[in-house]
Amino acid sequence: MTVQIGVDTGGTHTDIVLLDRAAGIFHTLKVPTTPADLSDGILSGISRILREAGRQDAAAANEIAFHYGTTLVTNIIVEEQDLRIGLLTSGGFRDVLAIGRAVRKPNIYDIHWRPLRPLVPRALRRGVPERIDHKGRIVEPLDEAAARTELRALRAEGVQAVAVCLLNAYANPVHEQRLAQIAAEEMPGVPVTLSSEVAREFREYERSSTTALNAFVLAPMIAHLNGLAGRLGAEGVHRTPFIMRGNGGIMNFDLAKTLPAAVTHSGPVAGIVGGNALARAAGVSDAITFDMGGTSSDVALISQNVPFSTTRGTLAGYPVLLPMLDLVTIGAGGGSIAWLDAGGGLKVGPRSAGSVPGPVCYGQGGENPTVTDANLLCGRLNGDYFLNGDRVLSRDLAAKAMKEKIADPLGLSVEEAALGVLAIAEAHMVNAIKLVSVQRGIDPRGHTLIGFGGAGPLHAVSLAEAMGMRRVLIPAAPGNVSASGLLAAEVRHDMVRTRVEPLQSADAAAVAGAFDTLVHEAATVLRGQDVPAADISVLRAIDLRYRGQAYELTLPLPASGIDSALLDGMAEKFHAEHERVYGYRLDHHAVETVNLRVTATSTPPALPWPEHALDASACLPVSGHRRVLYGAADGGADWPVYRFTDIVAGARVAGPAIVEYPGSTCVIPPGWNATWDAWRHAHVERAEG
Repeated sequence: MTVQIGVDTGGTHTDIVLLDRAAGIFHTLKVPTTPADLSDGILSGISRILREAGRQDAAAANEIAFHYGTTLVTNIIVEEQDLRIGLLTSGGFRDVLAIGRAVRKPNIYDIHWRPLRPLVPRALRRGVPERIDHKGRIVEPLDEAAARTELRALRAEGVQAVAVCLLNAYANPVHEQRLAQIAAEEMPGVPVTLSSEVAREFREYERSSTTALNAFVLAPMIAHLNGLAGRLGAEGVHRTPFIMRGNGGIMNFDLAKTLPAAVTHSGPVAGIVGGNALARAAGVSDAITFDMGGTSSDVALISQNVPFSTTRGTLAGYPVLLPMLDLVTIGAGGGSIAWLDAGGGLKVGPRSAGSVPGPVCYGQGGENPTVTDANLLCGRLNGDYFLNGDRVLSRDLAAKAMKEKIADPLGLSVEEAALGVLAIAEAHMVNAIKLVSVQRGIDPRGHTLIGFGGAGPLHAVSLAEAMGMRRVLIPAAPGNVSASGLLAAEVRHDMVRTRVEPLQSADAAAVAGAFDTLVHEAATVLRGQDVPAADISVLRAIDLRYRGQAYELTLPLPASGIDSALLDGMAEKFHAEHERVYGYRLDHHAVETVNLRVTATSTPPALPWPEHALDASACLPVSGHRRVLYGAADGGADWPVYRFTDIVAGARVAGPAIVEYPGSTCVIPPGWNATWDAWRHAHVERAEG
C-alpha cells in the first residue's frame, strides 16, 4: 500500500508522477524548476500532487516511496562552478589530468582546438612517493610523512574535497586506502574519493578524470541530497529515497553521496528507461527515444529492448570510466533561442531562455524568441491550455519579439520566420537521430521513434517523416516520461576488475574465482539497499581485444559456470563481433582479456501506466479547431483539436489533428493516423498508399 512519487528536475520544468497501484491512481504534474534551490520546486510539487490525487494521508502513514532524477551533476561541470578540490597522485604523475591522451580531439585538423581546463589546477595536484606495479605488488612503500605534508598543504588551500588516484591502484588499493585514513586524520570532515572505489580498472588518464569528477561534485551533491532528504522527511517522506544513475538503474541517496559521478545524465537516462518500458509494453523491440524538454533534446538508441550503453563515456568533454547509457544531447529545446549571426544567418540554440525568464510568450521578461514562441505562432500550441492551463501564453508578445528580432531583419513575415525557426531546430534534431543510428551503420527506418518530453510530441512525427520512419509512439503522459521511468527502474550496481592476459592461456578457475568475488561484492551492495537476495539477478560480461589494440569489445557471458571450453568459445564470438562492428576479423591474431564485468540488478517493477479496456468504437469529441501552419507552402489550414482527457483506449484519429495533453501537445500531420492502446499510448503510423 505504497504511494510512489517520481521527480525529474529539468532545466525549465520539474516533472512529477504519483503512482498508487492499489488505488489505480496515476497522476502527473509539471511545475517550474527553482534553480536557486531545486528542493523548493520539488517540495511544492509533491505537496500539490498529493493534494490533487487526494493522497495527503500517505505522508502521515509513511507510505511514500521517492525516486529522483536530476541534471545537477551535469550542470555543475558544464557551468564550470568554482569548486576547489585537491588531487593526490603517485610521485611524478601529478600532470596526468593536464596531459590527457595528448591528441587533438575531436578534429585532429582543427588548429584552433584547445584542451579542456583540468578540473584540478596544478597547485592543488600533489604527488606522493609510492609505487605499486600492474600486478598489484608493492615496489615502493607509501611515504606517510610526505602524504601528511601534502594533505596539510591542501587543507591550507581550503579544498572542499580530495581525489586520490595512484598508479595501478586498480590492481591493489592498499595505498589509496591508507591515504584515506591519513586524510581523515589531517582533514576531518573533508570528503575523500578513491579511484579504487569509483573506477577499478586501468587507463590512468580516464581513471584520474573519473575520480576528479567524482570529487568535484561530491560536496555539492552531499549538501543537496542531505538537504532534500531532510525536507522530504519533514513532509512525511521517511522511506529511503532513491536516485537514478547513468547506467539506467537506481541507487539510494547514501550510495549516491559517495559516488555522485554515477549520477551523470540522471534525468535524461530516466527518460530512456521510461521509453524502453513503453516500447516493451507496445511490443516494440527496436526504437529511438527522442526526449525534448525546455532546454535540450536527448536521443538514444534501443536495440532488442536493450538501450545502447558505454563503459567509456564523457561528461562535458571529460572522460568518465563508468557504465552509462549512451545518448546524444543537443541544445535544441522549447526554450532554445532564435538569433541572427554576424552574417545575418538564422540560428537556433544552443542558448536557452530556461525557466527564468523563459520564452517571450511566458510574459516573464524574456526578449528573445524561442522554439516555443514559434510553435505558438504556428498554431501548434494552445496559449490558453499550456500545462493544463496553469500558464497562459501571450501570442502578441511572441509575435512582437519574432518580428523585431528575426522577421524584419530578414525581410520575412512573422509566420515565415516562425516556420524557419522550427525548420532549423528540427534539422538539428534530425542530425542527432542520425548520430545514434546512421553513423553507427544502423538503418533507422525500421525503428520506432518514441517522442516525449514537454516538447517532443510537437516535433516527433515531423522528424519521423524526415528520417523515413513509419511509426511513432507517444506515451500517455509524454511530458512526464522521465519521471515515469524512475518508477520503472531497477536497483542496479556494476563492478569491474582489470585482468589483462592472453585468452588462450587464461586459467579458467582463476577467472571464475575473480567473477565470484565480483558477484559477491555487487550482491552485497544491493542487499545494503534493501533488495532481498531472492530478487537479485546477476549478469556477467568480459572485455576482449586483439593484442596490441587500444579498444576492446564487451561480450556477455552465460549464467552457467566458467570453464576452459567456454573461454575457448569466446575467441570465435569475439572474432564475429569484431567483424560486425569493424567489418573485418583477424582469426590468427591473439585475443586477450581486458576487464571482467558484473552487473547486479533487482527484479524490474511492473509498468507504471494503468491499463484500460479497449473500445474501438469510441467517438472522440472535437474540442475545437485551430489554424495550423505545417510546411512553408501550405499557408495554414484549420485542424481539429482533441483533448487527451477525452481519449479512451482503442480510439483512432486521422491526421491532420492536434492532441492536447495536460503537459504536452502532439502534432499529427496529414497522412498519419493515431491509435491509442490499452495504456493510452498513441501509435502514430504513416497511412498506407
